[in-house]
Amino acid sequence: MEHAILRLSRKEDHADIMDLRFRLSDNQFTVKWIDRVLEAQQKQYAISEPWAIYNINNELNPEFIKNNLNRLMCEVDREQKLFEMQIEDINDQDSLNKIHSIFELTHGQLDKWKTNPIFENKSEMFRKNLSEINQFVHACESINGYPRIRVVWFDLPKYKTFDIEDYKLFTNTRTFGSLYHLYSDVGKNIESLANDNDEHHHDVVPNLHYSADCVIEFSDRDAITVEKIEQKQREYILKNQNMLKDKGFEISDPRLTTGKIEIAKLVTDLSQQELLSRLKKYNHIQSFSVS
Repeated sequence: MEHAILRLSRKEDHADIMDLRFRLSDNQFTVKWIDRVLEAQQKQYAISEPWAIYNINNELNPEFIKNNLNRLMCEVDREQKLFEMQIEDINDQDSLNKIHSIFELTHGQLDKWKTNPIFENKSEMFRKNLSEINQFVHACESINGYPRIRVVWFDLPKYKTFDIEDYKLFTNTRTFGSLYHLYSDVGKNIESLANDNDEHHHDVVPNLHYSADCVIEFSDRDAITVEKIEQKQREYILKNQNMLKDKGFEISDPRLTTGKIEIAKLVTDLSQQELLSRLKKYNHIQSFSVS
């Protein structure tokens, strides 16, 4: 396997497509990640968020995000009252933290939802709606961020864990056009908690599991910004070291490593502006594959 291929299209015309090709990195983690993508392909799992194209065009706008988040909470509440709230401002971080905490508590860790009695006698849409609520919370938090495209498969089992060598590949740098793994646990990792002052969260869950889920970043992050981010994360760990220790994490534990693993780099002759300009007309993730 040498390449990953992301195919975008327009919802209004599935034949109008644009392919992005990425050259896969040569490291031990990428081999394991490819295996997860191949399982998703073989079992024909659908991409769960075909709309997850952030800050590239006006499709994923604040009104769209707010309306969908409120709609999904209403649909969940019709089956079981969990949220009983609506959000007025997608920048209301405290409300977003509260909504995320309800998702976290209800869904449970990773695939444990399969044995969670709350999902018994519920419609097929109940868990899907709950998972999408979580993603729309993150969409609220990303609306003023940088251009990116997320590719996730809710149905792909998430049971593979990083090993010690994998953590050595983690980085907080970002390179325009690079593809990175995505956080696959349920909860909040150090990166999130160091940023959002969440008083509602139920657990600290660092980067433990991986899946096929990935993100393409269309921005660069310079060394000064990286140092500021990492300093803030170190301060959070030191300030909360007793709590982390109670949960089984010494401050030197490699599982507290922050960042993402770069899996692949975009192959293109276009400039950054030319690429972003061409991407603007596409609003649907049609497929993702490795070959």
